[in-house]
Amino acid sequence: MPSHEKLGSDFVSIVVADSSRIHTKLLADALCNDRGLQVVASASNSEELLAAATRVPIDVVVISHNLDNQPGHGAEVLRKMRALRPQIKGVILLDASNSQAVLDCFRAGARGIFSKQEPIESLCKCIRHVHEGQIWARSVDLDHALEALANLPLVRATNHKGVELLSARERQVIQHVAGGMSNREIAAALELSPHTVKNYLFRIFDKLGVSSRTELLYLTMNDPQTPQTGGKPGANGESNAFAAIVESAEAGDAPAQLRLAKHFSQIKDVENNADGHPGLQAASVSSYMWYSLAERGAATLLEQIETGKKNLSVTMSPQQLAEAETRAAAWLRDKDISFTPKYGPH
Repeated sequence: MPSHEKLGSDFVSIVVADSSRIHTKLLADALCNDRGLQVVASASNSEELLAAATRVPIDVVVISHNLDNQPGHGAEVLRKMRALRPQIKGVILLDASNSQAVLDCFRAGARGIFSKQEPIESLCKCIRHVHEGQIWARSVDLDHALEALANLPLVRATNHKGVELLSARERQVIQHVAGGMSNREIAAALELSPHTVKNYLFRIFDKLGVSSRTELLYLTMNDPQTPQTGGKPGANGESNAFAAIVESAEAGDAPAQLRLAKHFSQIKDVENNADGHPGLQAASVSSYMWYSLAERGAATLLEQIETGKKNLSVTMSPQQLAEAETRAAAWLRDKDISFTPKYGPH
């Protein structure tokens, strides 16, 4: 059992559980090298892990997706731990990324999805971000989440008798939320007081079974013409997945911004088929806004790439440059992506 010498308000208390006892020990020792992290317990099976949840203070639990020699069992154990102590934040370690595994993690309430191929320094950073309330996931994992969200079946906002749950005014409020407006901006657009808009949102949340604007935006993007219901998204993890994409986009991640732009653009296309649909302008503006932000982010990223390549190129021989370009071309060819090497064979 790890010592508690560092335990205190200035440290993040962690419980770790990898797929075997030796891997768990190695992981715990590696994390202990970070002065801001305190490993308060370690476990190599679900029984030990659940026992730790009732015995020691835990901020973040780091669990292998494959626990008890069962693929995906780590996500199920995280769900049980959070049922015991909802304040616990989870990071799940993946051996390999695929859409089903990513969704399993988000559905279990994971706030971080981390590849075992990444360095331990990145895992420490991931743990801190998750502890601070952020979501951590790679772009490829966000791709999996968004693809799954796009393929979810649509459910109309009606009750079991087929009666519409939302009023016309509530639908207008939702369309403005989808456009990225604040309560004050919505109030000005609809000639209402901010307090009235806030009350509308509370009623909408209650009717649709959501608890935040992020979950409401998730529903709106899945069905641009009619908001959905059918159970709180957070219960299945889809809102966690969408929240990861939104947080990445708002943090300046160009690929995530591009994904949001494309989704709002799809909403616009649907609305173009319905004359006078009230959400047309909001979706169009949101799509263009995210495209603009993605463009600026991509330009900055391209500049950093060019600078990095330039700095490296002055230290490399023509043969090394040619080899690097050839290897890049081979990698992209395997992915069926066209590529023209900058440096040909000499």
